[in-house]
Amino acid sequence: MQNLNDPDMEDWEDEFFENIILTHSDLSGKTFQDCQFKSCRISDSLLRGSSFRNCLFEECELTLLKVDNAGFSNCQFTESMLQGINFSECNTPLFYPDFEKCEIRHCFFSNMDLKKKVFRDSKFQDCEFFRIDFREADFSRTAFSETPFSECDLRKANFTEARGYTIQPEQNKLRGAVFSYPDVTALLAPLGIVIKD
Repeated sequence: MQNLNDPDMEDWEDEFFENIILTHSDLSGKTFQDCQFKSCRISDSLLRGSSFRNCLFEECELTLLKVDNAGFSNCQFTESMLQGINFSECNTPLFYPDFEKCEIRHCFFSNMDLKKKVFRDSKFQDCEFFRIDFREADFSRTAFSETPFSECDLRKANFTEARGYTIQPEQNKLRGAVFSYPDVTALLAPLGIVIKD
């Protein structure tokens, strides 16, 4: 079995990691290229300056990770849980992942370019999006709870069948964004109006 804690191994390529459990580990400065992580659990660990390129995380749990200057370029998270991670500390030009059928809790995203990225069929709980370019992003069938969008560019973003979102129209760019009824009425909440059938 591969030992991700091996100090002599800095670069990993085309590797398959399965059922690996890491706690209080230091993966700082390591590079992962075209790797797949399946049913792995990584918590309370350091990923400072690490680089993940074209990697797949499937059915993984990532909790309380320090990601200062880390990169997740063209990575895909599927059916995974991520919680307690400040993604704004990443190397933002190298932060360009997709999320599908994921559960994301207590995470912070800011000052990022995430145009055309995928977040569909996921759940965001107690997260925050601040000053992010989400143009043409796909949030279809995603559920939001206590997760505000602030000063974001959501033009042509897809919120079809999404629910629970908190979006202040006067603080975000929404032209061309797609929403579904009845959840779209939440955009009118700041106006304090009453909607009757």
